[in-house]
Amino acid sequence: MNNIALARAFFEIADLMELNGENPFRANAYRRAGRAIEMLPEDVEEIFERGEIRKVPGIGAALAEKVGEWLSTNEIQYLEELRQQVPPGVVEMTKIAGVGPKLARRFYAELGITTIDELEKACRKRKIRTLRGMGARTEWNIIRGIQALRERGNQIPLGVALPVAREIQAHLELLPQVKQVDLAGDLRRRREMLDKLDLVVTGIDPEEILSLLPGLAEVEEIIAKNADSIRLRLKSGPELEIVAAAPESYWWTLWKATGSSEHVAQVLALAEERGLAVVGKKGLEPTASLVEVLGEAELYQLLGLPFIPPEIREGEGELTAARQGLLPQLVELSDIRGDLHCHSRWSDGVMTLEELAQAAAAKGYEYVAVCDHSQSLTVANGLSVERLRAQHRDIQEVNEKLDNIQLLSGIEVDILTDGSLDLPDSILAERDVVVASIHSGFRQDVEQLTMRVMKAMENPHVDIIGHPTGRLLGRRDPYAIDMERVIEMAAKTGTALEINASPDRLDLNDVNAQAAKEAGVKIVINTDAHSQPELDNMHLGLSVARRAWLTKDNVVNTWSLKEVKEYLSRK
Repeated sequence: MNNIALARAFFEIADLMELNGENPFRANAYRRAGRAIEMLPEDVEEIFERGEIRKVPGIGAALAEKVGEWLSTNEIQYLEELRQQVPPGVVEMTKIAGVGPKLARRFYAELGITTIDELEKACRKRKIRTLRGMGARTEWNIIRGIQALRERGNQIPLGVALPVAREIQAHLELLPQVKQVDLAGDLRRRREMLDKLDLVVTGIDPEEILSLLPGLAEVEEIIAKNADSIRLRLKSGPELEIVAAAPESYWWTLWKATGSSEHVAQVLALAEERGLAVVGKKGLEPTASLVEVLGEAELYQLLGLPFIPPEIREGEGELTAARQGLLPQLVELSDIRGDLHCHSRWSDGVMTLEELAQAAAAKGYEYVAVCDHSQSLTVANGLSVERLRAQHRDIQEVNEKLDNIQLLSGIEVDILTDGSLDLPDSILAERDVVVASIHSGFRQDVEQLTMRVMKAMENPHVDIIGHPTGRLLGRRDPYAIDMERVIEMAAKTGTALEINASPDRLDLNDVNAQAAKEAGVKIVINTDAHSQPELDNMHLGLSVARRAWLTKDNVVNTWSLKEVKEYLSRK
């Protein structure tokens, strides 16, 4: 669990630095390094011991020293010093939608507020409005944010849960007695927020699992245990449930544990209609004689259905579609041929243009778009007109060296508070691809925010709306925006909407992406990568697309370079 634990330490340093009012560029450096470590394909300790830690994107001499300190002592002195400066409750405040590090710091410094409960009381007693620039609306929004945070409880985002679960899965797979282990539950169905991590394993019983887990993960408490399963709370936060299955009933246990409960109930009801009955953990049998079913695909086949992918097993019409032959061929990772929203060193990324091209080529992509930030986003080193033109020249030079991939010259242009764009049309017209996004003014009302995005889509040079609802999973709710009207305008103007595959965002969500598909709007799945490991987040965006029932035809970046260029030039 080295990678996850070290990444969390770096994330905490970044949060505490911001709470202390330190340079946001330094804080973001820790955050980027944490993301890179979290996504490493091998243990960070092995990389460090080989002397290759500085090859990890975003890790220079200073951060490499922190990695070494953590690996040798299991702590970072700088982190301990930061913890002494900020009460833990102040850090917790930043989880409230609309309360970032700056506001949390003000509440602490000016009103002495150190917990979420104290903040709620201050809002209800109208103390927040005594601070400069704040009013009754601020208090109301904070109260709503606190209520939403409590409703989320201990839920964790998919992008946080998957690395933890996969690391435990990988360790279990190394045990000689373990025959098979798979993700199950909400994880396997790729829901965006999860109550717990679910795994199904065969070849080992719960008692053995319990004896081995201290070496696999830090266990805080045992919640429940019986002959077939064990449920624990990990020190990193999430709950973990591992179900042990006999080899002959493994697929059946996995299918039921995958769910959803609505899907399972509907399948069993259909089985009853067909004269089949449930037999313990062995599967289904006709009333007269046993029919051997060897796996999930055979189960659906026995019922006269095609295989139903886990992502759409929600009991929301998939059985009806399957029975009518209307189940779509869902988009797959192998269908992706490019990424149309990535960042480089020119703004707040860590890759050079050539490194970005090589990393994308290694994935088998035909194209990758450099979409660095525009000038108004100074915190991300946004590009002025002059720097953008200089970057364009560099992109052309890099393309002359490439023969298996093409860099597209793009921009992530800010949608300003009045709906205008951060760069003139003459500059946007020179780009191969323009992604327009909101990065500020989140507190406008629904009409203002909706009109901002709709006005941006009316610009003939805007190809894609980036992370359309602005949410940060588990940290910031979507801003007030009428997605029905946004989707209508996207269809009218021929503007694509993005599924941003960043684990913090997954925006659009599956519901909005499916609504966009039904309205005839094209979708682009982008990683918004700022480092090479973040290119691997494509699978997270793909999970959203599959849950939205999207096919290759719905997703622009499954198309060839020629088709993409034609699409981008048609507006």
